[in-house]
Amino acid sequence: MAVIAAARLDETIRRVESLTGIARLVLDVRIVTGLLVTVWLALSPVTEPWVLAAISVGMAWLLMILLRWHTVGWLVCTHPAVLAVDAVACFVLLGSTRAVSPVLLLIGAGALFTGVCLDRRGARYFSPLYVAGWWLVFADQPPARADPADIFWHLLVIPALLVGALFLGAGIRSVVLRGADAERRLRAEIRTAGVAEERARMAREMHDSLTKSMHGLAMLADSLPGWIDRSPTRAADQARLLADLIRNAGQESRAMILVMRRADVRDAVAEQVTATVCRWRTTTGRAADVDVVGEPELPTESGYELVAILGEALENVRRHTPDETPVTVRLEQGDAWVELTVSDAGPGIPDEHLSGREGHFGVLGMRERAVRVGGQLHLTSRPGEGTVVVARMPASLSEDTDVARALGVRS
Repeated sequence: MAVIAAARLDETIRRVESLTGIARLVLDVRIVTGLLVTVWLALSPVTEPWVLAAISVGMAWLLMILLRWHTVGWLVCTHPAVLAVDAVACFVLLGSTRAVSPVLLLIGAGALFTGVCLDRRGARYFSPLYVAGWWLVFADQPPARADPADIFWHLLVIPALLVGALFLGAGIRSVVLRGADAERRLRAEIRTAGVAEERARMAREMHDSLTKSMHGLAMLADSLPGWIDRSPTRAADQARLLADLIRNAGQESRAMILVMRRADVRDAVAEQVTATVCRWRTTTGRAADVDVVGEPELPTESGYELVAILGEALENVRRHTPDETPVTVRLEQGDAWVELTVSDAGPGIPDEHLSGREGHFGVLGMRERAVRVGGQLHLTSRPGEGTVVVARMPASLSEDTDVARALGVRS
């Protein structure tokens, strides 16, 4: 039972967080309406002092909800009695003035906010409260003359509008929560697809490098006993070669393990990039400069894919350039993009590596990672002039991003 209660509490907290934007918007409207009502009451010569004091307390209450929604919002959304007290207070304020006055707009905004905080069932429960409250105010302040049109307006139209505001808020709540659930599912699918792609890429890398290295080691070890009998000198050379190959295989294994390690999502993307370059320098013993411009921020999925692209680009540098080749990594925050640039002065990348032919999938994998989160990847490489990899990620994920769009690689 405790586990079920904890799960329900977590779900409630997630829903309150999802409603933050729309709830604050409705509160903004209600606060502006409250300010207009306050000015109207202050200018009215018949307004009692306690009425101004009451509206001031109400404005302070709305402002507290607006500023502390992440804590007070949970109380408002889970305790309908708080919203009921708010509604009753507004009707008392309306009864102290004129029935048809700006205070009625404040009550309408309150009905809309109540619907946003609750669901359709809550709107059904609150509908009699709003209808009865308005009828009581109308009964206390009947019109001077019994005009059928006015009676129809006061008895039916205004209560219908208040009930409509309740259900409008509940409908907005439903749409917002469905959108938030869809976004969470999309993010979960993106993470799942990223894991699957990482496994497929590691399988290709192991087949492309580590498996072949192990096969070569096995063949060399099989031939070593024969050379011991025929030529001890050649056997010693073969043994040294075998040791070098084993060390290289160990380096490849460590590099793959480092690539498989997912960057800590709690760190900023700049910290993840810097940590990845530092690990690469420590592992390879090669020099690499890191330059961070501004304070780049990315969603979790985009940051993960960007760091993975960086790891793949650095791995390509290690495998295809001399040890003394200078490497520069630059991370820059743009208006709506975060741009990562990895450049080296090596011999360049062969055409078959760019196209993914002959079993080389590094560049193709980087491009797929960028496209998955709505980003772009451009690669410029010419023989003898080095390679420049530029990955651009949107600062925020958009639901209508066409992640299936194929982006060309510039060479």
